Amino acid sequence: MRMKTRVPSELSRMIGVQGWKEKYAHLRRRFDRFSALFRSSGYSSPDELFFSIEDLPPLGKEYWFLHFCAPPDESQVILTLGRSADAFEVNSSSLKGVEKSKPAEGSIRCAAVGWLHSGSKKVLMDTHADVRIERSSFKSSLEAKSKNSRVEIHGVYPNFNVHFSQGKREIFRARAFAPKNDLPYEIIHILNNPLVPKLSTVLVNYYFDFKGALHGKPISGKAYLQKVIAVMPLAPWNWVRINFASGAVIDFFTGKPLGHKSEVRFAGNAYFEHKGRRVKLAGKLVLTRFMDGESTAWVLTGKNLLLSMRTYSLQPFVMKQRTTFRYDEYLVRVTDFAYREGKNEHSLSSLGAGVGIVEEASGYLI
Repeated sequence: MRMKTRVPSELSRMIGVQGWKEKYAHLRRRFDRFSALFRSSGYSSPDELFFSIEDLPPLGKEYWFLHFCAPPDESQVILTLGRSADAFEVNSSSLKGVEKSKPAEGSIRCAAVGWLHSGSKKVLMDTHADVRIERSSFKSSLEAKSKNSRVEIHGVYPNFNVHFSQGKREIFRARAFAPKNDLPYEIIHILNNPLVPKLSTVLVNYYFDFKGALHGKPISGKAYLQKVIAVMPLAPWNWVRINFASGAVIDFFTGKPLGHKSEVRFAGNAYFEHKGRRVKLAGKLVLTRFMDGESTAWVLTGKNLLLSMRTYSLQPFVMKQRTTFRYDEYLVRVTDFAYREGKNEHSLSSLGAGVGIVEEASGYLI
């Protein structure tokens, strides 16, 4: 008996059989291209990934993250730009799916949350922004514009210029450049395995020094710029990144696919970097939180490691799609630090004041 292929009635009614076949073929090509992207290990430059706009398939997401930190001063500047293949909501902003969004010609529409702390907290953006990207071997650029705010990134690796402004007033500017000794950038593939080859993540991390001005006053320190492309649900995680006045860094990331109460973890970065040498943190690392909101204290412990932090500012994100995903950025100062590596011992007295960020994500974004 000959079996007939049946098209789901809703799809058939919306776009017809032929339209459904074309739609399926288009989605298949997009998934195949992303699968090839995730299997690839080589790029002509990190800028090729950072200054790009992808044709996202279902479950696809891309976002940019910028973090500027200036220890021993507690000033920090943060920007997140992101979008999804499907419609979603971030805080008070609703964004349509990729194929239905209508940004300015030649740009894409992203959720945008930019904020800073310099004596007090100031939110620069908490809305949607139109993002325009141009890339060449001589100069690349990313520009994000909302109703009254603008962010611009110009340059070619290893030198970028970053500007934040509101109206005609400059809020923050920075000249970011590769550090002399530390790792300058890395491209990472996450969960790229043969069991789910079309569900994966690729990202680029830039590690820069920077000099500039915040509210017209000189500022310098460490800059972290990131671009992520993912085709998978977002699940809970924690990330800690601390910069010390001496230039040393502690970085710790762990994914928690079954939630914060489960012991199941995805291993990620966990290292101490000092004087151009990056050392993996050994043993099981545990991040514990105490209290809530801006009273939150954090303690990261592991083999020969104690890192205690106190929150001094907080920016929450609530993302809604088919589910609800909460992502909070905590700005923290280090209150105690001790780390032994072989015969070397490090403390706040030897490294200088520590300042940075703790991220906590909970829930799921499909």
